[in-house]
Amino acid sequence: MFAIFKKSGIFITVYRHGFLLTICDMVWSGELMKYPIASLNKLMEVFGKNILYGYDIKCALEKILPRSSLANHIKELNLHGVVPAFHGHAHNRLCQVQHHSKYKVGASKEDFETCERVFSESNALAPETWNTTEFHHHQALDEHFHFADMDKYANLCMS
Repeated sequence: MFAIFKKSGIFITVYRHGFLLTICDMVWSGELMKYPIASLNKLMEVFGKNILYGYDIKCALEKILPRSSLANHIKELNLHGVVPAFHGHAHNRLCQVQHHSKYKVGASKEDFETCERVFSESNALAPETWNTTEFHHHQALDEHFHFADMDKYANLCMS
């Protein structure tokens, strides 16, 4: 009965250079569209117009967004997305041409794979937090991402 509340991971939104913007627990239901929709809503609230985001299955998300409660807001704020460079090669050719980051004006040399790099840094936390309380799990994540962000800030000013 309570299996629906079992956590299956985290969903994050990161900014360029890997700074954490949003984080939430994903429940057993997996990586459903509710997570990117909630994250996009928050991004539009905070940053406003002309946001370009990358998402592994952006092509699937693009079919959901026009039917979501954010549809008008997305058009109004000129929100656009791409499939990240590495993930894009796993998609079919038509999807690559329509959604791949290298074909998007304004994407520059950004590969939109920053989340993968952030997950790679945080993977060591998983075995340490599997059997902890929710409080200690969140505390470990908070500490990790806080210090990771501080390291990134420090590295930005190094020559």
